[in-house]
Amino acid sequence: MTKTDNAEIEIKPKGFEELNGEFLALFGQNKFWIFNCAIITAIATFLRFVFLELKPLHHDEGVNGHFLTTLFREGVYQYNPSNYHGPDLYYISLAFTKVFGLNTLSVRSSVAIFGVLTVVLAFFLRRYIGTIGSLAAALFLAISPGMVYISRYFIHEILFVFFSLSFVIAILFFIEKRRVGIFAAGWMTLILFVCFFPTALPLSGYVGGESQTLVSILKMGIFFVEAVFVFFVMRMLLAWDYGRPIYFMLASASLIMLFATKETAFVTIGTMVIASICVWGWRKITAFESYANNRTEILYSVHGIFALAAAILAYVFFERIESFYQWFYTVFASPDVPDQRFLFYTILLIAALGIIAWVLFFLDTKGEAAASVSTAKFFEPTVSKFSSAFAGANKLLVWFAAIVVFAYLGVLFFSSFFTYSDGVKGAFEAYAIWTKTGSKDHTQNGAIAYVKWMAQLESPLIVLSVLGTLIAFFKARHRVAMFTGLWAFGLFLAYTIIPYKTPWLALSFTLPMCIIGGYAVNELAVSKQVLHKILAGVLSLLSVFILTYQTYDLNFERYDSDRMPYVYAHTTRGFLDLIGEIDRYAEKSGLGKEATIEIVSEDYWPMPWYTKDYPKANYHGKLVDANTSEMIVAGETQREDLVERYSAHYKYVGTYPLRPGVKLCLLVRKDIAGPEAKGIVNIPAE
Repeated sequence: MTKTDNAEIEIKPKGFEELNGEFLALFGQNKFWIFNCAIITAIATFLRFVFLELKPLHHDEGVNGHFLTTLFREGVYQYNPSNYHGPDLYYISLAFTKVFGLNTLSVRSSVAIFGVLTVVLAFFLRRYIGTIGSLAAALFLAISPGMVYISRYFIHEILFVFFSLSFVIAILFFIEKRRVGIFAAGWMTLILFVCFFPTALPLSGYVGGESQTLVSILKMGIFFVEAVFVFFVMRMLLAWDYGRPIYFMLASASLIMLFATKETAFVTIGTMVIASICVWGWRKITAFESYANNRTEILYSVHGIFALAAAILAYVFFERIESFYQWFYTVFASPDVPDQRFLFYTILLIAALGIIAWVLFFLDTKGEAAASVSTAKFFEPTVSKFSSAFAGANKLLVWFAAIVVFAYLGVLFFSSFFTYSDGVKGAFEAYAIWTKTGSKDHTQNGAIAYVKWMAQLESPLIVLSVLGTLIAFFKARHRVAMFTGLWAFGLFLAYTIIPYKTPWLALSFTLPMCIIGGYAVNELAVSKQVLHKILAGVLSLLSVFILTYQTYDLNFERYDSDRMPYVYAHTTRGFLDLIGEIDRYAEKSGLGKEATIEIVSEDYWPMPWYTKDYPKANYHGKLVDANTSEMIVAGETQREDLVERYSAHYKYVGTYPLRPGVKLCLLVRKDIAGPEAKGIVNIPAE
């Protein structure tokens, strides 16, 4: 079924050759739309892949790389709920490393591609937040400093963001009764291959024995058989109510992959449920006749109450507000940072324009339908439409299929593809552990950490998302917009209340902020009031300017500066000089990668990733006896003990920063060290 504004037209599918229906529905024949989608996707791709190896790996990336290296080389990974996040990152990255090798570019690319796909998903919101809204949302996602920075990071967060959005879109498409398209069919096919893949490797290895040639032939044969099987399963699914149940299964798959990515999935899903209930409640309130008859008076009263409350709070907390303003100014004007006062004043201008836009939008709107308000019709998901979406298919069978997908994928990933049964139990234990972890503020940034971090690097998104949420609830017609606004600020509030804070958690609410911000631009741009259109253009241009500049500054200039919010105890760029010296002296020794390196410093992550090709790189974390090893890496704080223990056989080459407050020293055996090396006594004191 496809929909016009007021009618439904029955379309009979003809099989695989008709899967372009979704593509045409998304892109249509509008060349301007296609051009903009292509440009935004190209921008997102460029920002996420260019100079992807520029910054050294973070501590957490090094740990993730350690697990991936073991999985890559030994085929072993065991989910540990007490220390680390979900398993899907490692298996997704494994596919990339098998093709492109075990290196920084390939593992970060496995995350960066999902950063690009998250931007692409925003285009699918066209029928829910408008054409301009979906393009603006995609552009904000493409150039958001945090979205770009973490997309260039080998950690779980971008996968989490992608599966959050794919879950929402799959549910919306199912409710809308969309005929399955090429994108959905492609994702479903990939999921089926992942589900059936575990049979190929053990079966081929068992039958082929020691013969590598026979094993390879069997792998190809089993893969072909599985491909045929997947083909027939997909034909059956596509024929089932025009393939619409596929969207429900994709929602189920996205949901379990969300849980297989990070334990914070329950916070996101809980917020979405609460947001949906609040939207339902607000629609009920606005449907009352008493509200409709007194709408203007009620809204003016609400504004008056909020204005009075704001004035009282400003008076009571004047000193704190003044302190925040001073902090905000020094972020851009402090003597020890680049002079960026132009950003400070531009952000204030955007905030002022956002307030003006809302005041004009509110004052120009009278009654339920005003000339200045957008009359665009978006698809509105409701409980009744969700129930009717099962029409034409066996409701119990659809639920059963979704539950099977959820359970199978969950067991598949948490059991490490059926090799570690304790991982499934650990998936449930993780939430008790995370509850304890989440009760501690280990960053020491205070309760308003996210307010500061977002204000510093994502200010335009704050302004636009607030504006979009106000417009959505004021109009009370666009359910997806209202849901997205509550999704954004609900998560913002939840993570503000939770003491545990890390910068990358902010991406969970940055995602819906970009979407509802796009909706704000859309509603102003399609308004019949010229002033609204001008404000939409000015706000958009200023926001893009600030976000683009700060994305460049964060990702390509100050990517290891602890003055930047997303730079969380990051490895300093000078650390790569240490790795370069290790490689140089290894070659000079004549042993190359067979050189022995004793790492005696307590702090060394992400060094194991950079020495993964050195089989004799030994990580002790404490001083050990050594007189024949080619190199020793020690902590600067171990200086006195180094002089006493290693002076007879080693020389000091240099000190290199690992991360703020931590430095490493490189010692090289005397017969290898060149004239530039000095006695260990020359190691600088702390």
